[in-house]
Amino acid sequence: MSINIVKDFLLQLVLIAVLIFTYQIFFSERSGRNKYEKFILSVLFGLSILLCMSLPVVFSSDYRVDLRIIPLLLGTLYGGWGTGIFLSVLIILYRLCVGVDLGLYTTTLTLLISMPVILLFQKFFTKAEKKQRIQIALILLVFYSLVGITSVWVIRGLSFMAVFQVHFIHMIISVVSVLFFTSLNETIKEMIRKNQKLQSEAKDAEIAFLRSQIKPHFLYNALNSIAALCNDEPHKAEELTLDLSKYLRSAFDFNQLESLTTIENELELVKAYINIEKARFGARLCVEYDVDANPDILIPPLILQPLVENAIRHGLMSNLRGGTVTISVKQAADAVVSFVIEDNGCGMSEMRRDEIMKPDVKKKGIGLRNISQRLQLLYGKSISVESAEGVGTKIFFDIPARPIKQSGG
Repeated sequence: MSINIVKDFLLQLVLIAVLIFTYQIFFSERSGRNKYEKFILSVLFGLSILLCMSLPVVFSSDYRVDLRIIPLLLGTLYGGWGTGIFLSVLIILYRLCVGVDLGLYTTTLTLLISMPVILLFQKFFTKAEKKQRIQIALILLVFYSLVGITSVWVIRGLSFMAVFQVHFIHMIISVVSVLFFTSLNETIKEMIRKNQKLQSEAKDAEIAFLRSQIKPHFLYNALNSIAALCNDEPHKAEELTLDLSKYLRSAFDFNQLESLTTIENELELVKAYINIEKARFGARLCVEYDVDANPDILIPPLILQPLVENAIRHGLMSNLRGGTVTISVKQAADAVVSFVIEDNGCGMSEMRRDEIMKPDVKKKGIGLRNISQRLQLLYGKSISVESAEGVGTKIFFDIPARPIKQSGG
């Protein structure tokens, strides 16, 4: 008899495991980011309960025992109050469909007594560490089992020891199962948290490295431009030095944890650079601005200046006549900011465009590939490049508008 009971319980356990592992495999890594997470969890654990109650261990026509407590407890602890109430109602509705008998009364009484306690401890469960979570789950399981045994004893009028003997194997299997599933779930969550932390640290380190490449690159070119003016136009060189000073004062004013600047500051950096280059190239360099966006929107720092520099140095100044670079910043209604850097310079072939976008550790320049990498790391999207030889180049990208910076303290 006891072997058959174990086999029936194991069958229920396999069904529960399949559905719980389905949740773990497909949804754990996106935990907290999927708006349908709790709904999916409720459905899977609800299905587990229905399968367990459909394949019970039958002791008599109105006396059935199953492992519904496992998905009920885990679903409530990880899904919250809504999931717990939904699963409890589901259990009562299923028992009503089976028929009004003593089993319905014991089920209802057990839920009425145990669920308020489980829901109360769910708040502590979510804030606890791994070890404490496992302990809370096991304590609640034992509490539920004892309430269930007591309900059967009171309503059916059986001896307490007789009821306890019937439920002993059920309790042992439930304790082992909850211990296993809770430990597994916590281990998986811990691994995901560590992996996300490592990914975040790697992303921050790479972004910091890319930014460190950009600053010396600009400074080298800016100082060369100023040096070229020192002998012939010292006063102009002084003005440009002040422009560079203004650039440096803003360029290094980054909060280490919130490495963002505003559109206004970014455009000031671009203008400081352009002032230096216009002093060098004169009438050959024309710049047009088309800005229609909130100047206080936060964006990644130094994301426009390298693109403008590329447009000027490699697009316009590759020929004697020079040309015009257009800088466009537009804010769309769907909280997206669009950036376009366009020049009517020499352009480039499709082969050349593909070549400069390929990673190459031997290259010391930063340019398009570097900006594209930063955007990929920050937003999961890259820049787009359109170019034709003898016509010019257009570089554009969209990024989500970050929250507006707060004024005052």
